Formats: sequence, structure tokens, C-alpha cells
Amino acid sequence: MTEEIKNGRYVKAIFSAVRRLCFAQNMLAPRNMRKNCLKYFFAFPLAMIIINIQNHLLSGSFSAFGLPRTTITFMAFAAGVVLIFLFANEDNLAKLSKASAAAMACGLLPWLILADGTESMICEVIFMAGLGGCMSCSSFSYVFILNNTERFFGAVLMITFIDLIKFNASVFLTSTTSQKFLTMILILGLCAVMYQSDRLDFKGKDSVETTALGVHAGTGGMEPGILLVLYVFMSYFAVRITGFYVPAFQSSESPQMLGTLSLALILICVVMLVIFKRSIWMMCNAFFISAILSYVMWFAGEPDAAYVFSEVKEVGLLTGVYLIGCVTNKFCSFKMHKLLLTMSVGAVALIYLGIDIANKHMPTQPLAISVTAILFIGFLMLSPAYSQFLFFAGWAKEFRQINMTAGLQEETSDNKTAALPPDLADTGLSPREEQVVRLLLKGMTVRQAAPELGLTTSTVSTYCKSAYKKLGINSRAELFLMFGRTAPKDDEK
Repeated sequence: MTEEIKNGRYVKAIFSAVRRLCFAQNMLAPRNMRKNCLKYFFAFPLAMIIINIQNHLLSGSFSAFGLPRTTITFMAFAAGVVLIFLFANEDNLAKLSKASAAAMACGLLPWLILADGTESMICEVIFMAGLGGCMSCSSFSYVFILNNTERFFGAVLMITFIDLIKFNASVFLTSTTSQKFLTMILILGLCAVMYQSDRLDFKGKDSVETTALGVHAGTGGMEPGILLVLYVFMSYFAVRITGFYVPAFQSSESPQMLGTLSLALILICVVMLVIFKRSIWMMCNAFFISAILSYVMWFAGEPDAAYVFSEVKEVGLLTGVYLIGCVTNKFCSFKMHKLLLTMSVGAVALIYLGIDIANKHMPTQPLAISVTAILFIGFLMLSPAYSQFLFFAGWAKEFRQINMTAGLQEETSDNKTAALPPDLADTGLSPREEQVVRLLLKGMTVRQAAPELGLTTSTVSTYCKSAYKKLGINSRAELFLMFGRTAPKDDEK
């Protein structure tokens, strides 16, 4: 692949990479959710939900220093994030989690009974600062404690709840009482899960040896996978922020109906991903394609369809959060995680600023279309890199395992640690392909498996090649490696 790019055969390399990526896989079996990790599973989504819907929860008219209420509360939130980042490590993270939860509760309880005013605003600042601390702490558990499945469904929960509130706020959050009630439920729920943090759960998680961001000792270079997932993550914010300036996407005559439809489309993407075991790369495509279709539908005179597709691109946030969690778990220590998040927050701030400045010097809609088109083309041009350095990298098989092995390991009965191989039932193979693979894993060759199945050798060979393609491998040796078996000495391609 690299040689094709060097020789200038870009189009061929792109088509080859896209074709290969269509067969990349993730294993996201719901049965891999662990009851003892539910406290960490809910923590990060709850914190993200509250900060993303704060404009629907904190709607008082009081302001201070000439700044809007939401600006002041967000500054308090950011201060809480930074404060925890400065002092967090694996030894004190559980204590910081509980302290942040206590701060939220101390600000929330008086706020529930206070009328809009200075005292109410002070309470909001306190519990939003506590929320920032909870966000920081829960980001560590999201990356370093949860497994791939829990990480993915946590992001799904986050997107689902945010969209439900956003599209139905005008129906269910019409009074101060309803707003305070929902705020109380969310914050007390977050306090409950944060207060269950256990120091022993974080012990030993800060163990990846790196010399710089994503640079492993001895490798001498930055891990390309980090940059590739950041491209998707930052693309989401760039597309979303430019969309803020497009009036067509900001209102609709039927926001509840169309918003619910867009959420249903996102959940359909999730279901298809889980059932057919496709790679998260498919979700990246859903994000970029929905962004393009939103403008296509607008110019085609279909404003409702444009609104739906503009909301479907929220799948980009789901995808970006999940991928960053996985890759950070694989390559980063606690210290590097803090640096990565700090860089990401700074980059998002620059995107906001840059787009705001650009919007003042060029028409709104052309700016939004240009940004979306450039990012989509860039994503296509980077397809060979996504194939080589992310979804088919030497470590990419870990997307098909329960955990990313560099960060998370399961204890065996004799207290030794070992990465768990994927379950054959979760690989997306057809029944016949699964039969062939099982026989190969028993040490049989294709020729030996044929009479066992009552098939011809060529037919078994066809099933074998099809199974290899779905698993993202090229040989029987890789098959044995994937499932944690020792290949026989007479192994064949």
C-alpha cells in the first residue's frame, strides 16, 4: 500500500483501501458488558449529557460581569476540568472522583430551592465546577477501565440521551420546576456512580511506557493511529460548528418528529454495526455522508430531509469518542491522556474561533459546504492510511477482542493476566464458514476438512478465503494467532 502511494498510484491505492476497509470488523457483543463496571460505564456519558444540555437545564435570566449565564457556568466547568487534570494520578483518582461528586451535591441542593438570582448563580458555578471534575475523572475510567464494548455503548447512551432532550425540550422542559427536576436526577445519578470509584480499580493502569504523545519507547515515532482518530474527532466539531451558521439546520416546523427520525437512523447504524460486526470505519462514513447529504437535500428543495441528515451527523461524536478511547487506551499513559485531552480541547477552541472569524469574511453557506467537502475528500484520500495504520495495523486485531491489550487485561483463575481472544460466535461468519474455521483450528488442512464436511476441496477453500477476508487476515498462521492457539508445524497459507 505504501509503495503504491509513493509511486503516485493514489486512485488505485484509495480504491484498494476502501475495498479492504469494507471488510474490517469490530466485535461489540453486548454480553461483554460487566456488572461490576456499570459505575464507570454510566459516569462519562452522564457528565457529557449534562454539559451538552446545560442550556436546557440552566435557563435563568440572571447574569454577571456582562457575561451570559451559560458562559459563566461553562467557565466554571472548564476550571473544574483543568484543576483535576493538574493533580490526577492513579493513586488519588478515586478520592478526586468523590470530592468532585461532593462539590456537585453541595452546589445542587441549595440551588433546587433558591429563586433565580446571585445565590442561585453561585450554586450553579459550584456544581458546574464539580461537574468538570467529574468529567476529568470519568474520562480516565472511560479510557483505562472500560472494555471496547462498554466504551462503544457508553457513547451510544450519551448520544441517545442528548438527542432525546434536545428534540423534546420544548415539550418536557417548559418550566423551571421540570428543568430543576431533570437536573437533580442527572446530577444525583452522576454523584452516585462517581462516589463508588475504587482506588484499586485504577491501580496499575498507568503502565504504558511512552516518551512523548503516543511515542513508544524504542520506536522513535508518533503512533499514526492517534492522528487518524483525531482527524475524525476534529472533523466532527468543524462540520458541526460551521453548521451552526446555516439557518436551514437550526429550525424545523416539526423538530420532534424529524429529530426522532434522525435519532432512529443513528440507532439503526448502531444496530447494523453490532449485528453484522462491521468496523467503526462504517460509522465514520455515515458521519461524512450524512453531512454531505444535508446540503444536497437543501439544494434539492427538501428542507425536512436536510434537517434530518444534519442531525444524523451526530454519529461523528459517537465515533470520535469511541475511537479516541480505544486508541488512547492502547498507546497512552495517564499523563499522555491528559496531554491528549488538553490538546483536543484547545484545538476545538481554535476551530470555534477560526470558523467564527471566517464567517465574518465570507457567506455562511459556502463556508459550511467548503469545510464539509474538504474534510470528506481528506478522509477519502487518507483511506490507505486508515487501512494501514488503524483498522489493519499490526495491533488492529484488538478491535475484534474484548479489550485493547496494552491497557486492559482480564485476570485468569491463577491470577495471571492474559488478553482474551475473540469468541468465534461473535465474528460474523456464516454457519458454514464457522464450521470450516473450527476444523482449521483443530489442526486440519483444507484438504482434510473437505471430507469431514462432505464438500469438495475447492468449496472448502472458497469458504476459507471468505472467512479470512471477514476476519481481516491472510493465512492460517494469523488465524491461530487471532484465537490464541499454537499453529501446527506444517501450517499452510
